[in-house]
Amino acid sequence: MTIPHSTTQPTQNNLCEINTAKPAHTSTDLLTDLSSDSTEKESEDWRTMKDVESIDTATVNSVISNFSPARKWFILFIVAMQGFLGPLSSSIYVPSIHQVQKSLQTTSTIINATISLYIFTLGIAPMMWAAFSERYGRRFVYISATIIYVGSTTGCALSTNIAIFVAMRALQAVGASAAQAVGAGTISDLFHVQNRGTAMGLFFLGPLVGPVVGPIAGGYISEYMGWTYIFWVLTAMGGLVLIFLIFFLPETSPLIIQKKAQKKASLDTSAPEKISEKMPREQLLTTFKRPILFLFKPVVLLISLPYALAYGFMYFMISSLPHQLVIIYHFSSSQIGLVYLANGLGNVVGALCSGKYADWLLKRLSSKNQPKTPEARISPMWLGIILLFIGELVYGWCMSFALHISFTLLGLFIFGLGVGILQTPSNLYLVDAYPEYSASVISASNLLRCTMAGYTPLFAPIMLHTMGNGWSMTTLGSASIVSGVCIYAVKRWGEQMRSKDGRDFS
Repeated sequence: MTIPHSTTQPTQNNLCEINTAKPAHTSTDLLTDLSSDSTEKESEDWRTMKDVESIDTATVNSVISNFSPARKWFILFIVAMQGFLGPLSSSIYVPSIHQVQKSLQTTSTIINATISLYIFTLGIAPMMWAAFSERYGRRFVYISATIIYVGSTTGCALSTNIAIFVAMRALQAVGASAAQAVGAGTISDLFHVQNRGTAMGLFFLGPLVGPVVGPIAGGYISEYMGWTYIFWVLTAMGGLVLIFLIFFLPETSPLIIQKKAQKKASLDTSAPEKISEKMPREQLLTTFKRPILFLFKPVVLLISLPYALAYGFMYFMISSLPHQLVIIYHFSSSQIGLVYLANGLGNVVGALCSGKYADWLLKRLSSKNQPKTPEARISPMWLGIILLFIGELVYGWCMSFALHISFTLLGLFIFGLGVGILQTPSNLYLVDAYPEYSASVISASNLLRCTMAGYTPLFAPIMLHTMGNGWSMTTLGSASIVSGVCIYAVKRWGEQMRSKDGRDFS
C-alpha cells in the first residue's frame, strides 16, 4: 500500500502555496477552496488514495461553507480547551506531591515517577488518536478521549492506594492527549493556509501555558482544600469541555462528511457497509503505523528536534524551580507559583507573535510572486534559538550568583519567549508539508517533544547538584544553539528531503 505524498513537493508549486494547483481531496485544500478563486484549477490534481478518491469537493464545501468565521474560531476554542487539559494535568499536582505521598503511603520516587509516566503517555497516546481521527473522524476522537479523561480523573481523586493512582494517571494522559495530534487536523480542515499560523499559535498555547499555570493553581488548591480537590477541579473542567464537544463541535473531516452525505443520499440500507468495504484491512493497519513511520523521516525529525529540546528544557526548569527558589530566595509556595507566570507570559507572547509573523511572511511572499514552500515558514525559529540561549544564561547565572529575583524573572521570560517562538513555525511546517496526514505527523513530533519533557526532570537534580545552576543552564543553552543546525538543514535541503523521503508507508 503506498500512501501518496504531496505530489507537488519536488517543485516550487508546493502544497502549502496559496494560489497554486493543489490536490482537491486533502482536508486542507477542500476547506481552503472556500476562500480561493482557483477551485477549478485545484480540482484537476486529485490523488489516488482509495479511501478518499470519491470525496466530492462540493459536498464538503456545502457543509463547511455554513461555518461563519466566528463559528470556526469557536470550534478552535473548544478544541484548544481539550488540548489544554493534558499539559495542565501534567504539573498541577506537583506542589502537593508530599501530600499525595503521605496520603497514599508511598515513596517520593514513585510519586515523581508518576509525573514522567504521565508525560510519556501523553507522547505515545496521540499516535493512536491520530490514526482513529483519520479513519473515524475528529468528533469521535475528541468525545471518546474526553470521556476517558473525566472517568480517569475521577478515579485519581478517589484513589486509595498508589497502584490505582498510577493506573488512573496513565488513563488520564490517554484521554487528555487527543487534541495534541488531532487539533492540527482540525485547524487544517477549517483554516486557509494564510490564516493557519495565527490559529496554530493560539491552539498550541496549551502545551506551553498548561505546565506553567498548573503548579500555580495546584499550589493554592492543595494548600487550602487538599490534593484530592485538584482532581475534582480537573474533573469539572473535563466535564465542561465534554458538554461543549457534544453539543457544539461538528465533524470537520472531509472523508467523514462525504461518508455521511453518501449514507443520507443512498436509499440502500447497506450503504454504510459498502462504504466500509472501500477501506481494506491493510489500509487500516497502515493508518495505525503511519505516525510511527513519520518518526523515521529525516525532515520530520530535524524540524521537530529544536522545539522538542526547548520543551524538554522548559520542564527541566519547571521541575527544579521550586527547590531553587526555596534554597536561594526563601520563597513560600504561593510566591513560587507566581514566579511561573514570567515563563508563561513569555510563552504566550512568543507563540502569538510567531504565528502572526508566519502568516504575514506567507502573504508577503505571495504578493511578490515568490515560491511559498513550507520552508518559508521556519525563518522565525532562528530568533527563538537565540532567545532560548540568552534566557538560559540569564536565568542560570542569576540563580548561581543569587541576584535580585527580577533578573531571574527576566531570564524566565526571555526563555519562555524563545520556546513560544519555536513551537508555532515547527508545527506549521509539518502541517503544510503533510496536510493530508497532519494528525499523524503532529503526533510523531509530539512523541519526540514529550519524550524530552519526560526525561529532563529525571536528570535535572543530579545535573544541578554536580554543575550548579550557571554551568547547567550554559550547557542547555549550548545544546539549544547547536540545534540551530537542524533549522539550517531543513531550510537548505527540506524540499529536497521531502521529495526523496519515500512514499511507501505500508
